[in-house]
Amino acid sequence: MVVKLSFTARRFLSGPNRHILRLVAILRLFANLGDLLPCELLLPLLPAMLSPAHRCLSFVNQSGYSRLPEVSSLEELLLLNRGLQLEFLGQIAESFLEALTLKFQEANLSSELTTAQKTVRKAVDKARGQRRLERRLKPIVNQEAAAHQRKAQNKKKVLAKKRNMEEHIKRTKGARGGLKAKPTKTLV
Repeated sequence: MVVKLSFTARRFLSGPNRHILRLVAILRLFANLGDLLPCELLLPLLPAMLSPAHRCLSFVNQSGYSRLPEVSSLEELLLLNRGLQLEFLGQIAESFLEALTLKFQEANLSSELTTAQKTVRKAVDKARGQRRLERRLKPIVNQEAAAHQRKAQNKKKVLAKKRNMEEHIKRTKGARGGLKAKPTKTLV
C-alpha cells in the first residue's frame, strides 16, 4: 500500500495545486506510519516514503522568511494562494523527514536512513537532469514540437497572469463585482 501511495503521490506532484489535499493526506499518512511503526519495519518502506517527501522539499521557502499563516484545517489550506499551498506541503515534508531522522538516530540506524536518502536523492536528481537535457535538445531534434510547446506555454502564462490578477483583486478589494462603483461627489 505504501509503495502504491508513493507512486500516486509522485504522479500528483506533476500538478501539485490540483491535488493538494491528496498530497497532504498521503504525507500525513507517511508521517503517522513513521511515528507508529518501529524502525526495523520502516527500513524496507523507506525509499517509497522518502521519494515524495524529498520531491516536496523543493517547495520549502529557502529564504527563511515565510508568509505562511497558521493552518489548522483543510478548509484554511484551500483558501491559501497556490504558492502558500506548496509551501505548506513542503513544510509537512520537512517535518516528516526531521521526525524520521530523530527516530532513526535514537534507534542507532541513522546510517540506513542516510543511505536511503542518498538513493532517493540520486534517483530524483537523475530524473531531473534527464528532463532538463530533453528540454534543451527538443528545439534541435524536433522544431515543430518545440514551437507547439512554446505556444502552449505562452497560453499557460497568459492564463496564470489572469488568475494571479484575479487573486490580487479578490485579496485587495474583496471580489470583482459586475457593476462599477460610482464616483463620490465632493462638496467642494
